[in-house]
Amino acid sequence: MHTSHGRIVYDPNRHGMKNKTQWWAVVNIDREITRYYRWWVQKEFHIELADPSWDAHISIIRGERPPSDKMHLWKKYHGEHIEFKYGHNVRQGRRDEGLYWHVDVESPQLIAIRDEFGFPSDWKLHITIGRTWHSIGYRPQHRARR
Repeated sequence: MHTSHGRIVYDPNRHGMKNKTQWWAVVNIDREITRYYRWWVQKEFHIELADPSWDAHISIIRGERPPSDKMHLWKKYHGEHIEFKYGHNVRQGRRDEGLYWHVDVESPQLIAIRDEFGFPSDWKLHITIGRTWHSIGYRPQHRARR
């Protein structure tokens, strides 16, 4: 695994995105990490990947409003620099809107932040390196217009 660092940001701006950004906490990381892995996937699999919506980041809290008794913790770590480890193996995951490419992340500090809020922390941290709509024959579902 590689070791790197980043800075924690709460409610980050999603430049031009319509989706809500309240109750999000991410670690902004060096964009060269995602650029390298996107280049590698495109070279290896001959597909084009779109950049992640929030540039290079690790999600800590994903639109989860803290319980009222934990609200005082919101933005507690804003601006803090953290260290994390990330893997070499690129994996692919599917969501309703398409296929995403990730590398796994290890960071006890980020898991501890989720635990402090009482949020589930049994899922894998990851860096999204890009997404595509057309890998492995998958196409997003289009809704009929009314």
